[in-house]
Amino acid sequence: MGKMVLGKIKTVLGKTTSEKEELSRAIETIVTELGYECVNVALVTEEGRPVLRVMIDSLGGINVGDCEVVSKSVNRYLDGKDARGAGDWNDRYYLEVTSPGLERPLFTSGDYERFRGKEVRIKTHALVDGRKTHVGIIETSDDTSVILKVEEGTRRVPFDDVARATLVFRGLEPQEPKKKPGTQKSSGKQKAVDKKCGVRRLPA
Repeated sequence: MGKMVLGKIKTVLGKTTSEKEELSRAIETIVTELGYECVNVALVTEEGRPVLRVMIDSLGGINVGDCEVVSKSVNRYLDGKDARGAGDWNDRYYLEVTSPGLERPLFTSGDYERFRGKEVRIKTHALVDGRKTHVGIIETSDDTSVILKVEEGTRRVPFDDVARATLVFRGLEPQEPKKKPGTQKSSGKQKAVDKKCGVRRLPA
């Protein structure tokens, strides 16, 4: 797994850094053994509630059934830690297993290398070349920064400044069908919906 470049996230459950790293590695192993890619594991606070978010992916995409499979396995692992008394896991939180969606987030330096040649949108904490939003094609990257091809030429964005980065999805606009006599015009766009499942709530 590549170097984390997303930046600091607000963590919950009062765990130490080593405990969070242990949790992340264990869940990554569970997801991988089930045949999925573990995109990211994060302990965050969202809308005032603590969330353990596990993001998974696969070549064929992710559906609700896939989320349920991973959710059950992660729950069994956490239940086992409770039973063994391995840490205080009786805090109240939510387990959320989700797909990355069409505009996949980029978390590691390896992600940037993997998606070289793809268009990305990066938001930075501080101004880089006079702006905080950067849209361009990934030309190259290393452990410290990514080089984007932008309209003005190229731009180097240090990973330490990255607040959020995602692939850019530019779907094809649906072609308007030819109107036949006596028929009404049809229109509409197909929307991609992230699949989320596996909410877990433990007693406080």
